[in-house]
Amino acid sequence: MTEQKKLSLEECLNAATETKELLLGRDALEGIPRLLREHYDFTAACIIADENTDAAAGTQVREALSAAGIPLAASLVFPGSPRLHADCRYAARISAHIAALPGYRGLVPIALGAGTVNDLVKRAASELNLPYLCVPTAASVDGYTSYGAALLSEGFKQTFPCAAPRTLAVSTTALREAPAYLSSSGFGDLAGKIIAGTDWIIAEKAGALGAPGTEPIDPLAWNMTQTGLLDTLRLSADAVRKDAEALELLFSALSVTGFAMQRLRSSRPVSGCEHLWSHIWEMEDLSTDGSPVTHGHKVAVGTLAAAAFTEAFFAPVSPPLPSLNWKLPSRAEREAEVRAAFTTPAIPGTGPAEAAVKTALEKLMEEKRAKALAEALRDNWKEIREKVLERLPPYDELRDLIARGGCPVLPGEINLSRGEGIAAARRAQMIRNRYTVLDMAWDLGVFGEVLAKMEEGPCLR
Repeated sequence: MTEQKKLSLEECLNAATETKELLLGRDALEGIPRLLREHYDFTAACIIADENTDAAAGTQVREALSAAGIPLAASLVFPGSPRLHADCRYAARISAHIAALPGYRGLVPIALGAGTVNDLVKRAASELNLPYLCVPTAASVDGYTSYGAALLSEGFKQTFPCAAPRTLAVSTTALREAPAYLSSSGFGDLAGKIIAGTDWIIAEKAGALGAPGTEPIDPLAWNMTQTGLLDTLRLSADAVRKDAEALELLFSALSVTGFAMQRLRSSRPVSGCEHLWSHIWEMEDLSTDGSPVTHGHKVAVGTLAAAAFTEAFFAPVSPPLPSLNWKLPSRAEREAEVRAAFTTPAIPGTGPAEAAVKTALEKLMEEKRAKALAEALRDNWKEIREKVLERLPPYDELRDLIARGGCPVLPGEINLSRGEGIAAARRAQMIRNRYTVLDMAWDLGVFGEVLAKMEEGPCLR
């Protein structure tokens, strides 16, 4: 894609399909009553938070509503510890809480918190067909403004379709007062867009050659998420040090990526195989010192693993050839391979293994089609390689940038061994029907060889 002029936050908001207004500033929370009156048909508001996020901004929100004479229904505040999980079970609790309130059809849920609270309220509001208002308390994720909510369901991470918030009120004071690890988490989530871009290039070309799970590049969404991305990362790296300008830039950039998702009703513009690494670790409840590793920190390590995989895959000047003994597995062989990679729960027919088997078999092509695709990919190897490597910073440079943003760069920092970080690639390739560099390597029959190159190289060292 030809580099274009970077769009402003307002221009990107205009491209969104569901969010009508975003207030960002020191006094943004005082504007909540106006947002409610201008964008909602309502009788009362209902706050959903956890104890930590309620302490961060709950008082200001309640005071703003009270001063404007806006009724507040019974709030639902989850405990601050242990940390709330992005699990459908909690979304169901929120739905039940709201539905039990008198006249709930006239309520506006207010998601007061970070990414998990927002995704849970987004899902619950969608189930009840209610528009909601988002009050972020940290620049920690890109999901605030996105279409869809990424939640665990029976242990399997998936994105559920649901509308983005109609409006947002974002206090820059709250962003600065948030724990530094949340800001670095947002930085890690933004860094992942580098891989999202390279994987989108691969997917567009592979789709034209007949691969499943692909989407063509949308020029506007590409511009929103990819233009000036490296410069934005460099300028926002000090967000972890509570630099006001860096924090505002980081939150704005994360919001823009959400608007791109709204535009396409898909996370393709912002999510490649780096998020699949993260999803694997979320499904495994990856924790350090008893607390779940944040989404953005998992994405940061996943981004480095994905970058190393991409470098190793495209390292040859000419296309890699499959192993002499490579052949397309049968459906039974593929199912056995997937089941061996995931722990099957005690209840048959449920859990991550079942969902992964379903997805992997959907991706499995019949032999004639698979061989034709592999041949076409080899024929277009040089073109794809050139476009991808033009977008991908060298591994060492990317690792240093992610470290500057306060993110973990070594598996040990998120309670993994180096081998576990690399091996997660196999499971990552199985869990989603979205074409990435992992699928291209699999389709060419060189997946194992690429992993071996990762082991030998600088990946996650």
